[in-house]
Amino acid sequence: MGFSNVNDYPPSDTVVLSPEHLQGKPVLLKYVKFQNVRSLTIFIEDNQTGSEITKVQKIQLIGSTVETTDMKGLKKIEDH
Repeated sequence: MGFSNVNDYPPSDTVVLSPEHLQGKPVLLKYVKFQNVRSLTIFIEDNQTGSEITKVQKIQLIGSTVETTDMKGLKKIEDH
């Protein structure tokens, strides 16, 4: 995947970040879309300020392994 063909791959999810997210507010994702991840590609389409340069200081992923997940406790989450 590259800049020239990124539109050929449908995203599993899209996120629009708010200024609060840039200050550290967690972005919650739907578990069912990311329950069996082997690789992750992040495409940053636009900058918050519209500048030419994108600077990513930190991406923190928090989750749990399948072995520690209570599958019976999961509930269906409707698309937003």
